[in-house]
Parts: sequence; structure tokens; C-alpha cells
Amino acid sequence: MSFYIGNVLINKRVILAPMAGITSFSYRKFVNKFGCGLTYSEMISDCGLIYGNEGTFELLKSDGSDRPLAIQLFGGSKETILKGLQKLNSLDISYDILDLNLACPVPKVTKNNGGSSWLKDQEKLYDMVKAVVENSPKPVSCKIRLGYNDVNVYETCKTLEKAGCKFIAIHCRTKKQLYSGLPDFTQIKDLKNIVSIPFCVSGNIYTVKDALNALEITNADAVMVARGGIGNPNLITNINKALDNLEYDESKNLNEQLDYLKEFSTYLIEEYGEIKAIRMLRGIGIKFLDGIPDMKKYKNKISQETVTKQDLHKIIEEIRQNYIN
Repeated sequence: MSFYIGNVLINKRVILAPMAGITSFSYRKFVNKFGCGLTYSEMISDCGLIYGNEGTFELLKSDGSDRPLAIQLFGGSKETILKGLQKLNSLDISYDILDLNLACPVPKVTKNNGGSSWLKDQEKLYDMVKAVVENSPKPVSCKIRLGYNDVNVYETCKTLEKAGCKFIAIHCRTKKQLYSGLPDFTQIKDLKNIVSIPFCVSGNIYTVKDALNALEITNADAVMVARGGIGNPNLITNINKALDNLEYDESKNLNEQLDYLKEFSTYLIEEYGEIKAIRMLRGIGIKFLDGIPDMKKYKNKISQETVTKQDLHKIIEEIRQNYIN
């Protein structure tokens, strides 16, 4: 089932969530071919754009292989968000949707009135989103939580639709919960009766069953895969198969997982250079071995002993020799 975000066709119901430190261009490029309906950049700071921060501009890299692509902007005031958007509009970047981060719960963001802090004041939220919609050449979407301390998700969604937002991604926890406890999908079970724009459900999607359960409860147009897909790109493929009533297999094939790790590492090295990419892979790379027996030793090697591309390849080949050949 396909749907539109403004004038942008989304032809798959599985969406790659924005994740700080994870959804680089390399990651989006790697994962997109597994069947993402939409990918998101990492959070882009409005002030980073305004002041020309080099690291911020790095996060905007794309060659089109990760599209449809949403650029996710965050900030703590309407004025700085609009200035950041003005800068973004001046850049030669190909993307499809402008997303506003109204969900991030971490203190370093919320203490500056960004992320989920926007959920506390509906009037201020409406004013900001309406202004962004009026100044964005792309359809505007918003990523939110159920609320800040208390649940006010229906009120927020009505506010966003009224302001011109074309799509809402909902992480089914409050800001107060951070990432603890279980997401409560029942809090948005009647959202289809509240707003007419499409929306997506997010929170603890680690298996096909998790995704189907979230979609059944919420009747959402799409499901968002975040931490559950790191190192497990076939989760996206399998959810799509299940939604198409096709057979799927959630077991991990070690040889295939090693191929994925090697491919992803190649993209990451091309983007960031060997030193930085290998440093990033110490945390991300081990996820490709999650759930596979007897891999603890090799996960430790990747996280503690990998310095160069050759180190990583040597570990991969050692695993193949000992468990596959």
C-alpha cells in the first residue's frame, strides 16, 4: 500500500528512522535497497547550518541512492529554525521532505527548547510549524512523541495538521519515559479519526511481529524501524514481505551478515575515511553479529582491536574460516 506525503509518493510501508550517530549517508545508502519507503538524515542543527558548522554539512551528504529522503531539522526557536531553513534552501541538496524533530528527549536538546520541548506549548508549536510550512519548498513532516510529561498526542497531531504538516511519525513513549518501558501503541489507536494526513508508528520494532502488532493497533500508514534494524537490514525486507502476505525467514545467515558488514564498511570508509569509519564501526559493526551463536569473541575483537580496514577484513575472514568454510 502506497501513500503520499504532500506530492511525494511513498511506495513502501517501512520507514528508516532518524538516529543520531547512525543514519549517515552511508547507512541510508546501504539500508535503502532492503525496501525503505523513506529514509531520514540524522538531526540537522539549525544553528549548525546558520554558522556553517562543517560537521553539520557532512550530515547532508547524498548522491540520491537514499531517496526518498527526509532532511530532519531541529532547533529551539522559530527564528533560528527559519534561518536554518533559509540556509538549507540555499544549498544544492537533493531531498524530498523537510522533517521537524519534535521528539528528541535527551537533555542537551530539550534544555535548549528543542526536540520534544515543543510539545509543551501548542500555540507556540502551531506558530513555528506554520511558518516553516510557508517557507519550505518541500512538504513538511514532524516526528513527535506521545507528549512531554503527559500524553497529549491527539491535540498535537491536530495542531500539526492545522499548521500544514503533511505527515507525522509518532514514537509511542513520552519524553519523560526516554527509551525506558514499553511504547504504548494504544494511545494512538483512534488517530485515523482525529487527523486525515498519513502517520507512522515507532517504538521497539525488533521483529516482524512487533511491526505487525503496532500497525494493527494503530492502523498507521507505515511503521518506523530504528534500533531494531541496526545490523539487521533484513528486518525491513521481512516486514515488507509480511505486509505483502509473502513468506519470510527472520533467522540470520552468518555468511550473509558478514557480506553486509563488509559492504556497509566499504560505504562508510568512502564517506568518512578509514580512521573515522573504523572508529564508528566498533559500535555499529558488532550489531551485524547479534543473535548469532559463538560471536562474543569476534564482537570483542571488532569493538576493541579494530584499527584499520585490514583488521576488520581479517576478523571477517577468520569467522568465515572457523564457522563457514
